Amino acid sequence: MLAKLLRVRDSMKKIKLSEILTPDVITVATGIALREVLSTMAALRISCVLAVNSKNQPLGIFTEQDALRVLAGQQALDGLVMADVMTIPPLCASPDMDYRDAFRLLQEHGSRHLIVTDAHNRLLGIVTEEAFLLHLGSEELTAFKTVASVMARNVATIDEGETVATAAQQMHRLQLSCIVVTRDAVPVGILTERDAVRLELDISEPGRVPVGSVMSCPLITVSPDTTLEHAIQHFASNKIRNLVVTDQGRLSGIVNRHNLVNTLRGDYVKFLQETIKKQRRKMLQLNQQCLLNKLHSTALEASANAILITDTEGIIQWANAAFSSLSGYSSDEVIGRRPKDLIKSGLQSREFYEVLWQTILSGQAWQGELVNKRRDGTLYTEELTITPVRTENDKMTHFIAVMQDISERKLLEKMQAASLDVLDKIIANQPLPDMMLAIIHHLENLFPIIRASVLQLDATTGLLRQVIAPSLPDFYASAIERLQANSDASICEMAAFSGETVIIEDVQSHPRCVPIRELAERAGFRACTATPIKDGQDNVLGIFTVYFVHPHFPGQTKLNLLKEFARLAGISIAKDKTETQRLALTTSLQNSETRYRTLVESAPFPVVISSLADGSLLYGNDRAQLMFGISREQGIGKPAALFYVHPEERDRFVSAVLEKGLVTDYEVQLYKSGGKIIWVLLSGRVMDFDGQAALTTSFVEITDRKHYEDRLREAAAVMESTHEGVMITDLTPRIIAVNRACLAITGYTEEELIGKNPAILHSGHKDQAFYAMLWQQLLRDGHWQGEILNRRKSGEIYPQWLTISTIYNEQQEPVRYVGVFADISELKRQQAQLDFMAHHDALTRLPNRSMVETRIKQEIEQAHRHGQNLAVLFIDLDRFKIVNDSFGHPVGDELLCQVAERLAARLREGDMLARLGGDEFILLANTLSDAQDAAVLARDIIAALGEPFMLSGQHEVFIGGSIGISLFPDDGNTVTELMKNADAAMYFAKENGRNQFSFYTSELNADARHKLEMENDLRRALLHNELLLHYQAKIDLHTGKICGVEALIRWQKPDGTLMSPAEFIPLAEKTGVILTIGNLVLDRACQQIRQWLDDGLDNVHIAVNISARQFRNGNLDKLVAESLQKYQIDGRHLELELNESMLMHEPERAIETMQKLKNIGVKLSLDDFGTGYSNLAYLRRFPIDSLKIDQSFVRGMIADPGDAEIASVIINLAHRLKLSVIAEGVENETQLAFMRTNNCDELQGYLFSKALSAPEFTELLRSGKTLTS
Repeated sequence: MLAKLLRVRDSMKKIKLSEILTPDVITVATGIALREVLSTMAALRISCVLAVNSKNQPLGIFTEQDALRVLAGQQALDGLVMADVMTIPPLCASPDMDYRDAFRLLQEHGSRHLIVTDAHNRLLGIVTEEAFLLHLGSEELTAFKTVASVMARNVATIDEGETVATAAQQMHRLQLSCIVVTRDAVPVGILTERDAVRLELDISEPGRVPVGSVMSCPLITVSPDTTLEHAIQHFASNKIRNLVVTDQGRLSGIVNRHNLVNTLRGDYVKFLQETIKKQRRKMLQLNQQCLLNKLHSTALEASANAILITDTEGIIQWANAAFSSLSGYSSDEVIGRRPKDLIKSGLQSREFYEVLWQTILSGQAWQGELVNKRRDGTLYTEELTITPVRTENDKMTHFIAVMQDISERKLLEKMQAASLDVLDKIIANQPLPDMMLAIIHHLENLFPIIRASVLQLDATTGLLRQVIAPSLPDFYASAIERLQANSDASICEMAAFSGETVIIEDVQSHPRCVPIRELAERAGFRACTATPIKDGQDNVLGIFTVYFVHPHFPGQTKLNLLKEFARLAGISIAKDKTETQRLALTTSLQNSETRYRTLVESAPFPVVISSLADGSLLYGNDRAQLMFGISREQGIGKPAALFYVHPEERDRFVSAVLEKGLVTDYEVQLYKSGGKIIWVLLSGRVMDFDGQAALTTSFVEITDRKHYEDRLREAAAVMESTHEGVMITDLTPRIIAVNRACLAITGYTEEELIGKNPAILHSGHKDQAFYAMLWQQLLRDGHWQGEILNRRKSGEIYPQWLTISTIYNEQQEPVRYVGVFADISELKRQQAQLDFMAHHDALTRLPNRSMVETRIKQEIEQAHRHGQNLAVLFIDLDRFKIVNDSFGHPVGDELLCQVAERLAARLREGDMLARLGGDEFILLANTLSDAQDAAVLARDIIAALGEPFMLSGQHEVFIGGSIGISLFPDDGNTVTELMKNADAAMYFAKENGRNQFSFYTSELNADARHKLEMENDLRRALLHNELLLHYQAKIDLHTGKICGVEALIRWQKPDGTLMSPAEFIPLAEKTGVILTIGNLVLDRACQQIRQWLDDGLDNVHIAVNISARQFRNGNLDKLVAESLQKYQIDGRHLELELNESMLMHEPERAIETMQKLKNIGVKLSLDDFGTGYSNLAYLRRFPIDSLKIDQSFVRGMIADPGDAEIASVIINLAHRLKLSVIAEGVENETQLAFMRTNNCDELQGYLFSKALSAPEFTELLRSGKTLTS
């Protein structure tokens, strides 16, 4: 059984209308007589005839249902032609439409015939319900089902004595395809729509002919357990469409082709549900991918790098959070301004910016370093990349600037270079003034706003002696040198005395600076910081002082740098003192052993004398005792090597001394007191000590220098491990060194690059003029930086950011070039992605609002210059929300993508299509000669959108499009005007039937303004209690007394005039204000009930109209219960009037809501009955108390017998359902008489009373007025 279902599923899946249509269709002209049409249908036993024009395009259709309508109206055939009675327009579809969508289309329109036309609307054939049974393998689906499973159990019947006209009217009013004729409640015949065709020809007065005389009989019946397969055979063999189901002679139900087709479709639902589940899983995966894309976009927004987007004039359009953090300006403060007005420091030359702009305006990216200024005035160094953004037409529209704060890195680099330079001078034994001068020059280059000096402390005299002060005035330097080292003098003395850094934020206000205020003012200094210079034993050697021209407190960064420079100065001074003392000691030893002993004892560094024969310690000075942690007495006679060095190392040192006689600068590690390992320089010579050969050894600690050398090696290792490529060349230039990153980026080996010219990497994309400019800048400035395209060994071209720096010797002559470069392919890709995301819709990849507005602006300028026309087409999809709600957002997204592809395929050269969001698109057309061209384009788009869309490989859906068109220059001269006016025209097209286009007119804006003003007035009216309730009486026709009242809302304007609800309720529905109004009416009606009850008027109830939005809001029962509770009234005093159309929107949910309301005790009435569409089965299930005949039938019953008949049918139907009936709009005695004759229960209208205010209606109640009085 399951296998059969699967085979049917597969066949259903492939069926299109072209495969099941009937090509032979009977067609006629619209002017043919109706009698001839009916004769043709009766003779050929066909269910319809089609009216076509000369091009064979369908104009209308006449079916058996239309024949039934004519018969029910008892219209005379003579004079009637096809055009008078046919249904316009016929329901049409394309031949490629899938079976399922076709069947759904029939159901939506309540039709049984689907006309198939080609792309030019020419007739191809027709599909009826018979076609579904004939082509869907129904025997496999029906073999195991019985008639009982599909039959309709509520069967419409009519006694055989009733007239044909009555039967036809009942069938037409209730939309029945047949009615069973009974005799004493036993079925004896049937009257069908097909009979209506025959009877219309044969009977001239259907109101006089009993139905029993013309019914189809004998009646063909089946039992409930008959299989559907056999039922279908009955249909075919007897050429009928309805089978009456009887059980032991009693009427049980009826089955027709329509029920059967629904059954076949139901079996497919399970398969469809499984397919939807699979599609949802696929779309979930797609959503996850979209989420990843959004996360990537968020990552760019949250980038640690500052990012700006500007237009081509440099005006900022967008800034990320990192830019605000870097510059101190919020995003709102920078939008619309130029960077130069915010962060320009003035430290770059005009030529610098000219080169920058020249580069980016030529379409090239620019990258470089520059100093900018924060909002608080502080400076920072940044690495800046500016990339031009181009449109699809290669037009430059924006610049994207990516900034990275490299201030700390630049400072560290300069500090490292300064340290290495000073250490080189120390190792080279350069004079102390030269070393101090280098230290100060490096510091002042790092911070141009300061001036520095170094003073050396003479430990013997306590005086500070000026070593170097190249930038201080001579008089100031001389005065500082004369200051004494005590705690009561200048800042330098304070630092020397305390051994701590002293900071004077403002010399002129600091109480300790009184002695130097005049001196500082004369020199132009306002602040200073003095940092002690110390040796390895924390002894103060001097003072490192910096001066500032303004009051200043140095931050932690400056203080750390000052301490580092003071440490370098300390190493320099200590080295100088050590070297001086060491040279003096060596000279003294050569002149005199006695003087030698004295010098050894007073030497500022450790000295030991050991026996050359056995290595035992003969002597050690005080410094040696401190270094090795033993007294002289403890060490004398013991092996000297045990105290400080490994024996093997001492043997090598002794051998060197014996070989050369004098050894200096012998590096070795030894153990210091406490076990600490240090590096020292040993100097040794052989001498006679108390008559024996001895070795004199002096120690100079070089641990700091070794540490610096380690740092140098580490720096080299870091450079080797960096991800940036490094290439060093000579001046030729020839490559002399590369690092691993260089090899990885270029693909070459070291052997392939060393000795080659860097031109080996050129891509050929830059001409000789570019490289000439590069070398010119490099030779002039000593560096060059920019983006180039280079070639890897594989031949691949890639973008590279290159920095070339010149290396100079001490004579400031260039000796090397160092190139540092990075592969920026990924950065370029991210920048391109960022640019695309900024200007395109993420879903459809179409340009977004920002991009299309920019393009429209450009095209307006172009059109203005050349006198051209433009058109802006605002496209809104019809029925998109239905697809989205039915199949889910992923399928809706797929539909939007297909729409984008279909529309893009119809663009002409120069046009632009963009998505604004939701289901709205904009098309800019710039090659128009006149408005007719825009109309042609709009028709083409509507035709494209009218073709079916296949979604997820299985859902064929039909949508459409409403298009508004505005033209330049007729409808506006700005982007805003053209888009706004196209939008207004689109809404006009949508409100007037959809799937069409409309040109903008000035009246549209006037109408929109009027609606907006009315909406504002309505909201104001709610605030100012301008909405009032009037009350119209309901009269009991049996007693003539007032039995109820309907609450009717009125809007009393400030000028006193009353506005009818017909003027403002539709707008309230559309804007959502209706919910507030509905709640207001409910509350005030309950309040009025309470007032009348308190006044003793307890014989009436108030009916309140409930809007569709209020009914579907989900909490109506709670609102009603709260209002009843609030005013302490019983539910029987309140009646709610519900519209039949809103109940049929979701009937099951409506029944649930209505039952909740009934449980509260309120009455329910079906309002405006007959104007909508109510399924009789649901009407039976609705828990209502009464039906209200719409006033349109009451008003028209005198002039139109059809309206009178409808009113009569409604009354009879209501009474059969045990419902009471209210006729509204009764205004004259004729209408009153009709209602009495037809046993209507209640009436309402001007015949008795118009709607009155609450006080007026109260008086009416008290008066006791009746219908007869």
